[in-house]
Amino acid sequence: MSQYDFYLDGVLLPVAPGELKISIANQNSTYVLVDQGEINLLKRAGLTEIEFECLLPQVRYPFAVYAGGFKPAAYYLAKLEELKVSRQPFQFIVSRTMPDGRVLFSNNIKVSLEDYTCTENAKNGFDVQVKIRLKQYRDFGTRTMALTEQNGQAVYTVQEGRAAVNAPEPDELRRALWQQ
Repeated sequence: MSQYDFYLDGVLLPVAPGELKISIANQNSTYVLVDQGEINLLKRAGLTEIEFECLLPQVRYPFAVYAGGFKPAAYYLAKLEELKVSRQPFQFIVSRTMPDGRVLFSNNIKVSLEDYTCTENAKNGFDVQVKIRLKQYRDFGTRTMALTEQNGQAVYTVQEGRAAVNAPEPDELRRALWQQ
């Protein structure tokens, strides 16, 4: 049996989720051409979406992994709330290792916490079940182009851009961005 370790912003989840769903969508467009039928215009991949459910124990279990010692569910719930309200991207890492120590592969992706749902159910005792949905975050910024003339022809040069800042309204930001 292999060992899966899930990290949210450097915090190891004590119980690895039993299932991980990673969706990698495209932004392709389909068009119908006169006399040529349907075509698919291929574009860049969309943002990756990640979903999983995890158990946050209220008591120490022998099957759980506690980096730095046992912490109750409230610690992890506070971390989730911090990630949500900070509006900052963070690293999501899944490390997969065989029992003999051989590394299989890992996911290491910058993400945002889109939403999470906490469920308390009598069948889980006092433990909390949390469904988490993450979305890939791509760094972005502005670009400046310099126009010069060489041998009677216009030459464009891309210059370093400014780093992005948090926009107050996502819709305004979306309208302002150019697809890269």
